[in-house]
Amino acid sequence: MTTIFLSHSQQAALQQALISNKLLNSYSLKCDNAPSAEQQTYSLIAVMLYRFKKQKITWSSFLTTATNAANSVCPWLASELVRCQQTYQAQPNDSVISQQSAFISGIFSEELAYIDALLESDVQGAV
Repeated sequence: MTTIFLSHSQQAALQQALISNKLLNSYSLKCDNAPSAEQQTYSLIAVMLYRFKKQKITWSSFLTTATNAANSVCPWLASELVRCQQTYQAQPNDSVISQQSAFISGIFSEELAYIDALLESDVQGAV
């Protein structure tokens, strides 16, 4: 597995989000601290972004759901997502999606790397 800079509680939140989205059967990371609401929200959004990249959800659906999830927990992230949503609604094309996806992927780069590594090890363990 690659080097991950996420805390144990962040990793646990990601695992919970992956399991609840049926992308991971089960996994257990011993964690002394329960994930915070912010960590759970980031994890939910990271999993949605991962699913978008695998073409399982649309960009407009991702933005709407991510904005709703972030609204009460992460105001700065919610405002960035709203900005992205407004730009996308004004000009809904592949170029805008690509730029916004790159921007948001940068915010969630550690989470996405962890998801990739975790799902890759889960697939290899199942073989």
